[in-house]
Amino acid sequence: MSDKRLRYSIIALFFPATLLAACSSSPPRPSAGPIPVAAAPRPNFSLDTPVDVIAANPKGKAVLDHDIPGLMASRSYVLFDDMSLTQIATVSGGRLTKTKLALVQTDLSQLSDAPP
Repeated sequence: MSDKRLRYSIIALFFPATLLAACSSSPPRPSAGPIPVAAAPRPNFSLDTPVDVIAANPKGKAVLDHDIPGLMASRSYVLFDDMSLTQIATVSGGRLTKTKLALVQTDLSQLSDAPP
């Protein structure tokens, strides 16, 4: 077997035909146009959403900062950031009241209804 044939045999074994076809000298096909990008989904936050998920959204963080001042700045934040506001309320010693939770829920639901 000649060196050239041996080389092509080795290439054929190691490279799939589709890869070799992509390397051909044929001109590239024109694209069908830009790929459509879906609109970003609106956040759907509730009192059962973990605080860190809400805080990851700038508008959600603004709601938390406005409705529960000091929550995000708390030294204990890392201890409860993966908890929901409902869970935090049960261990807050009455500092996170039902009235406060209702206010937060109202503001979070407005984020879900707002246009992107």
